[in-house]
Order: sequence, then C-alpha cells, then structure tokens
Amino acid sequence: MTFTKIKEMLLVAGEALLIAGITVVAVLPVSCKITEQGIKLVGGDYVPPVLNNFTVTDEKTVVLEFSENVEVSGYVVAKVVDDQFDSMEHSGDFDLSPALERASGVYGSVACSVLYLDEEDVEQSAGNGRVLKFVLDEQMEIGEGYELYTKVTDSVGNTLTLVVPFTGYNSRVPELMITEVQTESVSSQNKAEKEAGTYRNEYVEILVLKSGNLAGLELCSGYDGETKKYEFPAIEVTAGEVFVVHMRNRGNGCISEEGDDLSLATSSYTSNQVRDLWTSIETTTLGNKTDIIIVRNRANRRLLDAVMFRASNIEAWTKTMVDYSQLLDEEQIYLSGDIENAFVTDSLTATKTLHRTDAATWQQQILDGIILDYPIPSCSEVWTVSEPSPGTL
Repeated sequence: MTFTKIKEMLLVAGEALLIAGITVVAVLPVSCKITEQGIKLVGGDYVPPVLNNFTVTDEKTVVLEFSENVEVSGYVVAKVVDDQFDSMEHSGDFDLSPALERASGVYGSVACSVLYLDEEDVEQSAGNGRVLKFVLDEQMEIGEGYELYTKVTDSVGNTLTLVVPFTGYNSRVPELMITEVQTESVSSQNKAEKEAGTYRNEYVEILVLKSGNLAGLELCSGYDGETKKYEFPAIEVTAGEVFVVHMRNRGNGCISEEGDDLSLATSSYTSNQVRDLWTSIETTTLGNKTDIIIVRNRANRRLLDAVMFRASNIEAWTKTMVDYSQLLDEEQIYLSGDIENAFVTDSLTATKTLHRTDAATWQQQILDGIILDYPIPSCSEVWTVSEPSPGTL
C-alpha cells in the first residue's frame, strides 16, 4: 500500500471521527472539553426517570410517583378485556390488534385528565411534577382490571414509556382475621384420597369480621416471597363467614368457588358449607415451622391481619421475613414484628395445624352484632397446635 493511499485513508477516518464527535455533542445533554486526545465527556443526564411508586387512591384516582419532575406526553386508561388484551396477539394485516387499539385509545378507553404535583406539593393542570394524578371521569368498577399507558419526559428530554396494570378501587374492603394455618402438605394419601386422586395440602383459614369485597387483597408469605402471593378475586363476603384459601394446587378437585355454588371443590380439606379458594401454585408453599403470613390491601399496602410463628432454634427472620416484620412494626396487630413475639411451633407436624384459640369467640360477637375495634390484636398466647379443622374454626 502506497504512502498516498494510507494518507487518504487516514483523512477519511479523521473526517468520520469529527462527524461522530459533532453528532455526540448535538444529541447528548453533556458538557465536554477539547483535549489533545480529542473530545472528552465530563458530565450530563441521560438516565430516564424512574417510577418509584404507584397507588390507586380512590374510585377515580391513580397516582404515580417518579424519581424527578416529569411531563406527560401521552396517556390512555383502558379497561382490560381478557380475550382482547393478550400482549402477544397481533394482526395479520395492517390493522392494529385489539390490544394495541385499546392502548392507543382507538376504542375502549376511559376518559381522564392528569394533574401535576411539584416538589412544593402544589397541584397544577399543566407543566411538570414528580407526582402525577390521573383522574378518571367515571368511577372504576370494583375488582375489574385496568391498564394505564403513558409516556413521560424529564427536563432534559429523557423519556420513559410504561404500562401499569391495576385493579378497580375497592371502597368496601372487608375486615379479616387469619384463624388457622396448615403449613405443610401431607405426603401420604389414605385409601379414599388415593381413589379420588386428592391430597391434603397447605391452607389458610380466614374469618370475616366485617362484610365487604375481597378485590385488591393479597395473601402473602415471608417464606415464599412476593412471587407466590395469592391475589383474591372480586368476591362478596359476609361478617361471620369463614372461608379457606388452599395454598397448593395439587391433585383432583382443586376448584375455586368464586360463585354461589360451594360444592365445586372436592379435594381434601374442603366442605360444601364453606367457600374454598385455590392458588395456581403447584409446589411447596409456606414455611413449615417458621414464617410470617399477612393479608394486605394492595391499593394502600395496609395490613388487615398477620400471624408470626417460628421454631425455637430460629433466632432471626430471613431477609424476606424481615421486610414483613417491619410492616408489623407499623401496625397494631402485634406489639412489634420482633421474632420474640412469634408463636413457637416445635410441636407442629405435617398432620397438625396452627389454630387461633379465640377465633370462635370473635365470630360469636360478630354474629351477635357487636362492632369490633379493628384490627384485632394478636400474640403468641392466642395460638396453639391442634388437629386440622378447615372452615369450622
């Protein structure tokens, strides 16, 4: 290769680098300086805003909290329709799929407006803010699925596009109490169970202290973490009623009774007189002898009830259990979430359950029409180990 050819190649490369450098300066919000080695980037903001929190605050309002002030450049709220909202669905022609049509607001959208809340907590209808309030023109339907599609931009042009699923606000949250827990599945089957193909799996029995709708409530275990939490369906429950949430879906007869027919479930630990609900989990759930189980309102993260238990040789909660114990520090259910306040389960076996000894007393007071102060306090002294009695307190 001749010297002239090499020189021409170097000139072309130099021009390319110069153009690239000018482009970088033009599109990135950064400061720069010229050094002997070329352009050096010394600062700038090219990180998109972060969604820190999301809350459904009432029948018409959804609140998004961001890491910095943002401005909305587009938004749509749509009601979820199961057979039209499959994100994998697509059209064979140039028409939009039903999911994209709803996301773009072509049809099925719910009219709403957006308000900004700045760092000084001043509400405004235009501009930018760290907190965004999306206000719907009509009330949400309790327990129905919705999705909020929006795009936000920060002060230097970084954007974040997101879709946030949420459930219609539940203004009729019931008051609940955990009354019995089967922490371990029984591995063996008796003759009747073998013939029917059923198993005795983990469950949580719950007493309704005040009537309401279960929509938006969650049953969570510190042992399992958030990935195995159970989300209640939108079901009306009545004060004094007892129902059972079965924590493992294994064997025959695992049918959730979300309607009026309470005879659908035929697995072990079921009854025609009690509502039986099932998770979709097929593997082990709940800690056998150490766990924190909570019932929580997803909308505001408030705890409705909780139970703490541990083996006597366990002196500290695991990391996920610590998170739940800290929630209990903020509530009035236990004195605190400290492990010393947990019930000791050394006598618990796979064929025994944790049972709240005063549950029947509270149920009778409810049936007598007595208004209870809620939440009902709990402590290790009100729990014992007994024979399984799901649905009967």
